[in-house]
Amino acid sequence: MNTVSNSLNELAPVLGAAAMRQADRVTIEEIGIPGFTLMESAGRETTRVAQEMIELLMDVYSQADSPATGHVICVCGKGNNGGDGFVIARYLASYGHRIEVLLMAPESGYTNDAAANLKILRKLAAIQKNLTVLPFSTTAALDKLETPDLLVDALLGTGLQSAVRAPYDAVIGWMNALMVPVLSVDVPSGISSDSGHMMGCAVAAAETVTMGALKPGLLLGDGPDYSGALHVVDIGIPAHVLQRIAASHDSPRISNSRYVAARLPEKSRKDHKYTSGPALIAGGSASFPGAPALAARGAARSGSGYVVCACPEEIRTILLEKLDDIPVESWPDNAQNGADAVQRLVTKLGARWTKAKSLLVGPGLGRAEGAPDLVKALLTSFNGPCVVDADALFALMEERDWVRAHSGGQWVFTPHVGEFHRLLGPSSEIDLLKMGIQFAKEWNVILLLKGQPSVTFSPDGHQVINTTGNPGAATAGSGDVLAGVVCGLLSQGLSPLDAAIGGIHLAGTAADLFVEERAAPSMVASDILELLPSAIAQLLPSE
Repeated sequence: MNTVSNSLNELAPVLGAAAMRQADRVTIEEIGIPGFTLMESAGRETTRVAQEMIELLMDVYSQADSPATGHVICVCGKGNNGGDGFVIARYLASYGHRIEVLLMAPESGYTNDAAANLKILRKLAAIQKNLTVLPFSTTAALDKLETPDLLVDALLGTGLQSAVRAPYDAVIGWMNALMVPVLSVDVPSGISSDSGHMMGCAVAAAETVTMGALKPGLLLGDGPDYSGALHVVDIGIPAHVLQRIAASHDSPRISNSRYVAARLPEKSRKDHKYTSGPALIAGGSASFPGAPALAARGAARSGSGYVVCACPEEIRTILLEKLDDIPVESWPDNAQNGADAVQRLVTKLGARWTKAKSLLVGPGLGRAEGAPDLVKALLTSFNGPCVVDADALFALMEERDWVRAHSGGQWVFTPHVGEFHRLLGPSSEIDLLKMGIQFAKEWNVILLLKGQPSVTFSPDGHQVINTTGNPGAATAGSGDVLAGVVCGLLSQGLSPLDAAIGGIHLAGTAADLFVEERAAPSMVASDILELLPSAIAQLLPSE
């Protein structure tokens, strides 16, 4: 395993359905923890969250020793997800709540640990008046049930592979129509645990408790819109098992502040501008003169000690006015071609070109006829890692083989989803993670796919899902700031993968700081830029 793989083990794994099944199997067969025990733990830990929800719903904080009580319906499918629901129902009934358990399969359809827990539940229901087991009959019969305070969705779980079929679709519709809070077990029923796609219909949960590790479908696609607040609970699967399974499945990881903070360079008293990450930003056009300015300031704010902004000659005066603390140089408008323009720029820059540690190409560059030649000339003339953004991505849309031959795995592509699909071309694949893995490998680049959430991919299959940011950051110019931050981190010695992971984490943190006191719709790109120092300070230890 290489150094990058080892360092990514610091990040929590995100396990799909197949990986989670294997983790269960290894825990049961190799470690010796019975499946019944895992199910008991899953139900008990989910009950803790359910109890907190009930207490809030009742708006009662007990004055005695007994908790507030409520009415809960647990909707239980026939698999292990339903078995978890049986355990939850048992615990909630023991707390004094009125519990109705809706069986979505004949009792003979339940097997193994789920069947064992149903048997226990049946015995308790015979003696506990607050616990009732109700076999499902028709969807019409559901409307006769008293509306509960809380629904527990233990219907389908992580195993869903195709569209939700009858009668489950009608039951999901009934659950959503009740307009009461829903607690989903593992994943909201109807959401693919691997891709996050809604499989025809899905439960709209207020909160979701997931077992052992996050699932991709809770973070991607439709998943975040249906999962509500997420809780990851420990059910007894050893951490080393989760890590081993994650490695064998090339599972995604989720970013965290500790990982990013550990990679941010510290400046020493001996540093000067050329030792603390000199960076080059190349972009801009008459229509978009502000984009390279935002990117250049993003690189500077991320810690680059000396940023130079390069642009077409026609907008140099504009950028000089915008960037009073960042030098601006230009390539001539009358150059014969891209190679000529770049050669003359390199001559002007002199040592500033050769000493630069990273290059960003693309912000506001425009899509003029000569743009592809200019982009290629910039990338091939520079000896170091590069960030390729915005119009530079458009310029390279048909150049996969050229990029693969020249990138050396040291270029970071930063498309949003629309740009990504244009680069990818026609594809029958709908799983975002699979598409990202395929793209990074085929183009031999680090792919930072911007979105909610953003995901970083490497050519050797690593995937890191970002955990910061909010929809307010979807504003013009925010991508320019992000590209600049990534370039700035590259210039300070971070690997292309870590620069992408760190850049999006920092930019997202800045966006999150903005919405702590202000409305997300009012966010503009310069707000992210101005809050970057606070975002970095939040990660670094105090003096």
